[in-house]
Amino acid sequence: MAEQPQQPRANLKVGVKPVVVEVVSEPYVVMSFRGYAPVMDVQGPDGKQILFISSKSISEGLEPLRQENGGKFTGLKLRLRKETEDRMAPYIVEKA
Repeated sequence: MAEQPQQPRANLKVGVKPVVVEVVSEPYVVMSFRGYAPVMDVQGPDGKQILFISSKSISEGLEPLRQENGGKFTGLKLRLRKETEDRMAPYIVEKA
């Protein structure tokens, strides 16, 4: 049986101001109020946090970067932000 990743302390909140993080785990699932959700651990300015990766805009931004990184998420350095302040605005994912 695979070892469970240690649960980081908080969810990363992404707004219109860019935040730079480094991915420190491969994706895994956590139970949320909507059921299982894919997440990965990131290290950022506020320490180790969870990044939810189920949104289409995050997935589409991450996929080419993952492919460039040999099919792995771990080690990616990302600059993340929302396109606008709207709660449903798409995420902008860039290599940091």
